[in-house]
Amino acid sequence: MGRPGDTSAWWQRATFYQVYVPSFADADGDGVGDLDGVRERLGYLELLGVDALWLTLEPTTPIDVDAIDGLVSEAHAEGIKVTIDLPTYHDVEPELRFWLDHGVDGFRVDDRGVPDTHRLVRQVLDEYPGTMAIGEFWPTDDTYPRPYELHLGVNFRLLLAAFEAVTLRTSIDASLDAAAMASVPPTWTLSNHEAVRQATRYGDGAVGAQRARAMALVELGLPGVVYLYNGEELGLPDLDDSRVPLPWEGAEPPFGFSANESTWLPMPSDWAKLTVERQLEDADSTLSLYRQALELRRTHPAFSGVDLEWYGAPAGCFAYRRKGSGLVCVLNAADTPVPLPSGELLLASGPLAGDHLPPNTAAWLV
Repeated sequence: MGRPGDTSAWWQRATFYQVYVPSFADADGDGVGDLDGVRERLGYLELLGVDALWLTLEPTTPIDVDAIDGLVSEAHAEGIKVTIDLPTYHDVEPELRFWLDHGVDGFRVDDRGVPDTHRLVRQVLDEYPGTMAIGEFWPTDDTYPRPYELHLGVNFRLLLAAFEAVTLRTSIDASLDAAAMASVPPTWTLSNHEAVRQATRYGDGAVGAQRARAMALVELGLPGVVYLYNGEELGLPDLDDSRVPLPWEGAEPPFGFSANESTWLPMPSDWAKLTVERQLEDADSTLSLYRQALELRRTHPAFSGVDLEWYGAPAGCFAYRRKGSGLVCVLNAADTPVPLPSGELLLASGPLAGDHLPPNTAAWLV
């Protein structure tokens, strides 16, 4: 969330992790994820290195006060903030106060373009120090939240951009410009429960997986706030639905998600190699890449710069630098290897070809 000596609000550099609760972990054995399932997996989320949870609940998700209190209390003990989706309606203030009185740290307000609702949310939050709210803003929206409304936006430009260097750079520049105009931190996301997962969206098979890993470094190298979606750190492909339950352990469905073999969405039988258990043992796994990247993002001084500058790169590639701190992120979206810039390699999304960066690969240097 912040570095030693950083006095900014906790959410200004946070990495949020969206938990789609029905698909995360099932504690009561009915085949559907629940809040107690999230609480039981908090150790994993601390190990992953995220700063805050963003809980997405369905209307059918049971809301048990003891489960809420237990989850919030244990998350806070792990140093993790808790935010939730807030479906807005005319009686929104009691809903806000219910969750805030139970220790929730913030909300995503699912109500774009309703300034009166946003102002009401902000007025209530101002009574609870350290809390915040997030709104949704699409590429057709020209602005982030205004200072007297919500604190952050969910910006989908990067999610909707094709894996092409010029398109991605244009998306990043537009996002930075919009955030600067509103004097709020830029925000980035590549996935959510309604989007096709990166490993499928960016291409078939190994190509899609390689590009998804590369884009993780592009996103996590950028200044501001990042929203991850549960399962992207495992490199899960899409199976017509990005809400398929997460595979935790074992060799066959339900892979530790539930004690019930009949999960609310079926799980593929070939996901044993993608389980958390298997990937924690593999230093080259996508989960290991995310853990390393999040640790560097959180602790390395090269990530302290808040401004971005671009410099020359071969066709089909780009390179940006975090001004004032020195991180360089290079992406090769072309078809042939390209020379790496000079500097010390911090992390690469895949194997290098000597001193060259292969296609569909990104690297961090200082």
